[in-house]
Amino acid sequence: MALLPIGIDDMAFYVPKLYLDIRALAEKRNIPYEKLSQGLGLYKMAVCDTHEDAATMAAEAIAELIERNHLDPRSIGRIYMGTESALDMAKPTGTYAVEMLRQRFSDRFGHDCFRQCDVLDMTFACIGATDALQNTLDWLAADRDRIGIVVASDIAKYELGSSGEYTQGAGAVAMLLRWNPRLLAVRRLFGVAMESVHDFYKPRRERFSETPVFDGQYSNQCYYDRMSEALDDFRRRAVAGGLFGDDKYRALSERWARMIFHLPYAFHGKRIYVEQFVEERKRKGTWAQDAASLELTEPSANAFPDRKSYEKAKGTFLKAVSETALYRRFVAQKLEKAQRASQDTGNLYTASIFLALMSALECDRADGARLAGKRLGFIAYGSGSKAKVFEAVVQKGWEAVAVQFGVFRKLNERKAIDYDEYEALHTGAQTQPIHAENGRWGLESIGREGNSLGARYYAAFGQ
Repeated sequence: MALLPIGIDDMAFYVPKLYLDIRALAEKRNIPYEKLSQGLGLYKMAVCDTHEDAATMAAEAIAELIERNHLDPRSIGRIYMGTESALDMAKPTGTYAVEMLRQRFSDRFGHDCFRQCDVLDMTFACIGATDALQNTLDWLAADRDRIGIVVASDIAKYELGSSGEYTQGAGAVAMLLRWNPRLLAVRRLFGVAMESVHDFYKPRRERFSETPVFDGQYSNQCYYDRMSEALDDFRRRAVAGGLFGDDKYRALSERWARMIFHLPYAFHGKRIYVEQFVEERKRKGTWAQDAASLELTEPSANAFPDRKSYEKAKGTFLKAVSETALYRRFVAQKLEKAQRASQDTGNLYTASIFLALMSALECDRADGARLAGKRLGFIAYGSGSKAKVFEAVVQKGWEAVAVQFGVFRKLNERKAIDYDEYEALHTGAQTQPIHAENGRWGLESIGREGNSLGARYYAAFGQ
């Protein structure tokens, strides 16, 4: 498939102004801090204030994109939102975000400036915004004059004391998609793998809660299985489409200068890819030599009395692989920069993979990396479960776009809260904002009766 000049022109990131230091949570839960910081890469958790939700965060990210690119809202053909933090089971959360945008831009562009803008939510756990991206790329390909925005906005929330609590986070990433993008041209070739499983889900009818029913270890296995299947599907489609021959890129990671993962926690990408790293080298025919030089012996299932014993031995083997200089070099070159922002936010669900992209590009720009013309590989995952693999080519002059991201500046400008404040926000005991900035949107009220029951109303603070 030919690479059309369509893709991501610019990106904007919004993060709540509050954060909890993971050390405070570790102390409260009697968890060794090093297990979270060194084991999972967790340092800070982004926390929403009382007035913030998926709609306000989406609106803030989109507004930054519109302002920075001097967009006329009337030229935006669609705003598609990926989220699993929906505010309503019928009315798209994106419509709340667009109403806030209408209020902000109506004086300049008219009361109906978003009237002809198509708005939609797409939900498939953490992969919903990737689905929205793929859909919008196909929409763009049909008309050179089209401009679209994809926004990912989520709040990752788990029960207090649960095994998912320390991975919580919140934030939004908005992406401007158009022809002749300044940042990335995205190839419309997606490897896909899907299987209906219950690794993580939110049964609204039987259990109304913001927090999920989940099995972390099972979800990790589902992530790996779908990722492996999607990588195989991408390779098959690429060969069939003439992108490369069957004898080339048996290790897809060698094709990509950087690899961008969905990150439930910062170190997830480098932990989940170890086995695939070994399998790639087997396909290339180099693993036997690698294993010999590293003095590693891979366990065989036939040598163990049961599956449990084999899986334990296999886990020990993969851990040993992850600690080799060979794998550490691979991580440092292709994965490490993408995980830096996640260390200070936690899981952003749909926005996680796109924050990882912004993190990598901002760090590479600061380091003077020459990425123009290089390919980036993306591995997206959503519980339930589905994975998608795709790639993009970095455009000439990308640095001028990435320098405006301000990801790490925004992370450094936040306000720390203590554990008691965090728990009060989590349980709803905190009813007034801890830190409301003038000009920022916030939830003003919720309808309590009649035809307004449950309707949400937003306003900008100080206006």
